[in-house]
Amino acid sequence: MHQIAALPFYDNPGGGVDVCLVTARGSGRWIIPKGNPIRGLAPHEVAAREAFEEAGLVGHVGKCCIGTFKFERSRNGRDATCRVDVYALRVERQMQTWTEMHERSVLRCNVKTALSLVSVPNLATLINRYAMAHV
Repeated sequence: MHQIAALPFYDNPGGGVDVCLVTARGSGRWIIPKGNPIRGLAPHEVAAREAFEEAGLVGHVGKCCIGTFKFERSRNGRDATCRVDVYALRVERQMQTWTEMHERSVLRCNVKTALSLVSVPNLATLINRYAMAHV
């Protein structure tokens, strides 16, 4: 299984970055916006669309994948490993309304808080690596 995600971030006044997390619909765990590839859209465009639909975030998305993480998921009683390619999204603004606003919570937080909330170790490593490179 393969998905595409956005790592939404804000440049903070201290010179580092804040990240934006969303809750997963099923489990309520903190994750980053992600979804399945969409025919006709480049991967970075899918990442931007997911951030918009899941968190109302609009900004500039990089065309290069910044990393990949894997997690185990269970669907219809079948376990599968999902590979997620991640694209950085520099957030410019959050819309007043968006598609999934009543289905998810959205949190802007510093990296330390994000690392404590994210339960997928590979995702936490990717967030930390990206943040450290942008200090």
